[in-house]
Amino acid sequence: MLSPRTWARAAGPGRQLCNRWSQQPAQQRSSAGQVGHSGHLPAEMLRNQHDLPKASSGMSHKEKYLFDLNGFLVLRSVLSQAEVAAANDAVDAHMDTLHERTGKLRTSGLYGRQSEALAGDGSTGRKDMGGMLGWAKPHCEPFRQFMCHPRVVPILTELLGVGYRLDHSPLLLVQEQGAEGHTLHGGAVTESGEPAWPLMYSFSHGQMRNQLLTVCMQLRDAGPEDGGFCVVPGSHKSNFPVPPALADVSDEDLAEHVRQPAIASGDVLVFTEAVLHGTLPWTADHQRRTVIYRFAPPGSAYGRGYHPQWPAAMLEGMTPAQLAVMEAPYHPRMNRVYVDGDGNAKDAKPREPWKVEFDEKVFGNRYF
Repeated sequence: MLSPRTWARAAGPGRQLCNRWSQQPAQQRSSAGQVGHSGHLPAEMLRNQHDLPKASSGMSHKEKYLFDLNGFLVLRSVLSQAEVAAANDAVDAHMDTLHERTGKLRTSGLYGRQSEALAGDGSTGRKDMGGMLGWAKPHCEPFRQFMCHPRVVPILTELLGVGYRLDHSPLLLVQEQGAEGHTLHGGAVTESGEPAWPLMYSFSHGQMRNQLLTVCMQLRDAGPEDGGFCVVPGSHKSNFPVPPALADVSDEDLAEHVRQPAIASGDVLVFTEAVLHGTLPWTADHQRRTVIYRFAPPGSAYGRGYHPQWPAAMLEGMTPAQLAVMEAPYHPRMNRVYVDGDGNAKDAKPREPWKVEFDEKVFGNRYF
């Protein structure tokens, strides 16, 4: 029979690693990390060497509880007055690209139904503006920097995983006084009763994950009675189809569950697309301005603006961290650059050259 030492040499480096670990003093072993399923190695050492580092918690217990409970979260005073002013100045310089939704594009009459509660004054439509990532400097900068903002990155990483990516091009939503709202949409279950898989929210083994996460820059105040974003808290966990009368805010018993949170200029709104949400008519005498971004986990996609490539103007002059967020969807193990907790680009551990060489032989490409 082989001695333990001889058997360890014969078993290879994996067994030797186990032996070295088990021979360490118990206090040293426990201080190095939680014991994994092998009973010998800590959980961190069992991670695949190509896996991105385990994300440290970017949310407080309070924030986690509220997001899991309600499906949305308002982060207060994330943007400075200077950051908000720079974004508004950029928008002011591009007002000629603002487009009003009229006729069949009106947002209060979607799905073949017209909602009287969301119609506003009946004529003023929502106005949309895009393209800000491709604007000339300095106007593009506030919107590019937001994707890697040090207060936003930990939230995105917590809710999407390390290596999160931009899924939709940013969109500015503008409402003038009297502008219509938007039929409530999203949700965990469609009106037809099918699971909304592309929007799914899940919780497993202590982690929250979202297939599609919306993050909003608030550029003008939205007071408690002003209108704007509204939500049905907790609906991201619903198991039944959305009643049409709730989507249209036309039933008093259902409408009392629709909430419009107050969101100040400089705040950041975060919500899962699995929560039922929409827009109430705008009643304030100042213009509503909200820039929405939709992010996804590194290997997931809903939109297709990235295919075959984002417009060159959007990418030109971006920092390495911003370019990492613009990457197409693929698993982090495939040498994906990611954004760390400080908003900087970090290279993934490269795949071993013999694996790359073999894939090139089999697939004719460095990646399968």
